[in-house]
Amino acid sequence: MDIKMLMPIEFELVESAPLFHELLHLRDAVGLPSIGVDMADGHPLQPLYWVSIHLTAKQDKNTATIVATACVYGDNANHFAIEDFIVLPEYRHIGLGKIILERVMAFVDDRATLGTYVSINTHGEQEKLCTDYGFAHSHCANLGPNMRKVYA
Repeated sequence: MDIKMLMPIEFELVESAPLFHELLHLRDAVGLPSIGVDMADGHPLQPLYWVSIHLTAKQDKNTATIVATACVYGDNANHFAIEDFIVLPEYRHIGLGKIILERVMAFVDDRATLGTYVSINTHGEQEKLCTDYGFAHSHCANLGPNMRKVYA
């Protein structure tokens, strides 16, 4: 049975960053540290693009409306880093990760040139999705992003 039939949701895709507390909630929900989130201005690469998914249907007021997000940092020349690629666990398996990654990769594809390097940190099922978009495991996974893609 299709999971979408079991859990229909109404959502809105927005090309903007989540609010600070929403990002902290997402990071906490998937076990990512909040260290460094408040130092985005000091990031060596500048944020170029954010995309987020918000629920639009009625829901419990104690639940955050944002359920997925991703950010692209980069120098607009030869390096992009996809960070905070997050889908809340209870909203996985219904295609939201694919929607987010499609939008992020469309942004990167429009700007990438020969030799552009793209890095991303992923875990579990997101790794398979990223492989479908041309990412491969990095040899330096213990030192930084665990997947990369080079435009050739």
